Amino acid sequence: MLVVSSREFREKQAEYMDRLDNGEQIIIQRGKNKAMPLLL
Repeated sequence: MLVVSSREFREKQAEYMDRLDNGEQIIIQRGKNKAMPLLL
């Protein structure tokens, strides 16, 4: 599982979409207390 900031996700969106396609789980961290899992 990979945790990235929302800013980093926006900057490298294509790379993270490819990683999701390969079955990797990604969580986007927003601030200190908010997070959003990305699943395919």
